Amino acid sequence: MEELYKTLGYAKCVELSKKSRTFWDMLKLADTPKNAPVGGVVREGIARDFIREFLPAGFGLKSGLVFDAEKKKTSPQCDAIIYKDVPLLGFTDVVVVEKEQVKAIVEIKSYIDQTDIFGRKIKGTKDRNPKSGLASAFKRRKDFLPAEAKHILFAFALSSSSTDAQVIERLNENKIEIKICDIYAIVLRWEPKIERKRGVESHYNFDNSVSRLIKWLRNLS
Repeated sequence: MEELYKTLGYAKCVELSKKSRTFWDMLKLADTPKNAPVGGVVREGIARDFIREFLPAGFGLKSGLVFDAEKKKTSPQCDAIIYKDVPLLGFTDVVVVEKEQVKAIVEIKSYIDQTDIFGRKIKGTKDRNPKSGLASAFKRRKDFLPAEAKHILFAFALSSSSTDAQVIERLNENKIEIKICDIYAIVLRWEPKIERKRGVESHYNFDNSVSRLIKWLRNLS
């Protein structure tokens, strides 16, 4: 079964990448300047469609907000929320759901880089602030996740000068103050220039992460 998920994950990454490139290719044909904000919206739509494909019956997925009735607080805007049953408020593309309904909050990124993963450089030093970047996004949303719910990082591309092992170690960091996510899914790993010179090619389904996400989605209950 694991080999099946690995094969499916790779095939879906190729499909996702092609869909993502189609938008930019269309703009080239129309002689239209690139529009990064619109491109981000397009990729969010592609990612949500992909996730919906593997959601069991009874679960919904839309962008929106999480409402914590106990603390009387509303979450920051979420690119995608996987939720159970009927939302508090439901519109064509947006929902407001109760915290208890949430199974996952998904952060969707066109690409992530060294700064996103390891944090911004600290002025005057070679060190980085691990609480910045993606860790900051996780911190703002973690309180709106029930105990068993997950924060998912979904990225179409990863560009980092660090080794795969270093990136994977950082993505799996569990210290709550510098944590990035519970689950990550990265469609394409752009290899650093030094690795490309050695003949190492960029590759799909980084760390089999998309395969693992598919398995997790299909087993939601």
